[in-house]
Amino acid sequence: LGKDIGNIGNGMLYVFTLLSALLMAAPITSTVGPKKSMMAAMSLYCVYVTCFAISVLVKAQTSLVWIIFLFGSTCGGLAAGVLWTAQGGYFASSTNAIVEATGEDRQAVTGTLSGQFAAIYLIGEVGSKLGFTFLQKVNVQPWQAGFVYAGLGTMALLGMMPARDFHTSNPGAAPRPLDKVGAAVSLWRDPLIWLLSPTNLTFGFSAAFMNSYVNATFASEELGKSVVTFLAAITALSAAMLSPVYGRVSKTVGKGPTITAGAVCFLLIPCCILLLGCCSGWGWFLIVLYLLQGSGRAVYESTNRAMFADFFTGPATDGAFANCMLQSSLSFALCFFLQTALAGTTLALIVLVLAILTPFSYFLALRVRERRRIKLEALGLVNDGAGVERSAGA
Repeated sequence: LGKDIGNIGNGMLYVFTLLSALLMAAPITSTVGPKKSMMAAMSLYCVYVTCFAISVLVKAQTSLVWIIFLFGSTCGGLAAGVLWTAQGGYFASSTNAIVEATGEDRQAVTGTLSGQFAAIYLIGEVGSKLGFTFLQKVNVQPWQAGFVYAGLGTMALLGMMPARDFHTSNPGAAPRPLDKVGAAVSLWRDPLIWLLSPTNLTFGFSAAFMNSYVNATFASEELGKSVVTFLAAITALSAAMLSPVYGRVSKTVGKGPTITAGAVCFLLIPCCILLLGCCSGWGWFLIVLYLLQGSGRAVYESTNRAMFADFFTGPATDGAFANCMLQSSLSFALCFFLQTALAGTTLALIVLVLAILTPFSYFLALRVRERRRIKLEALGLVNDGAGVERSAGA
């Protein structure tokens, strides 16, 4: 489509993702429930992919391409903010249902579910990446591949229809949509939302750093542009394999060691560049960086999701997962923008600092939550998960 339209389209995608997570996701999820919200977002994703396919098909008509592709990018951004917030709400509702049915410890359930979800999601991503590579190898045109993936997206959307709907239709108890508009922003007063942010920030910044700087500066030069897609698949595959492992570890020893392990993996990537002289002449040893990124991503997709579900329950769930999406998207976009002004070593240093902060910030969040719990118990109050105290007997 051309570099200019691609960059502007991606910029619009990120802008509308941030706006969607900030202003739309929580009101929609609270109004129609997480299942219907996910289905609405999946429909918009299908529109996004279809618009890409049409844009490639009619790319000779420049003005029409701009309209179609930018409209699709807008739909994709709106979809992203709603989908991941709603998915977090569905995850939390599933956790509650299992805890109520089995009496199992909540943190153990979130650890198990997060590992299973991440593995399924990442295996799907690996299949998608390899599938697109295969279509390219057999000379399928990009617009044809776009329609194939739009069709697969539609099949996934239809596959959601039998899923359980946790939303209860009770008009008297349902919050008004406008009351939820500021759900994400309202949590900014809670220090926990910031203390839990480094995992999201580290992943977003590291992913953008790998996808742009490392791919363009080292992988393409050392191994060739055709290998970059394979390396991305290696990252997703390693994340898929490690996600259930991290889930079991979290269930056994708690989430602290798992969060720390993920942070160490992200930390080692800039260390290779800053301390070991990576990556000129490394050849296939570059794969180590992608395996480290995959391991860190496994923690982000599994344990990090469970961590937010543990800290924010009840009315705060939608706003918390909206912030989760907001933080990772913001760091991802920020890294792309900073690449035009900062050297690669400076970007690596930012990843290093964020990774170091992650475990310390998490353990500080545990301390804050524990002190809050002790204080509320002394006052005979309980916390509803949104930072709102009420009488223990209420």
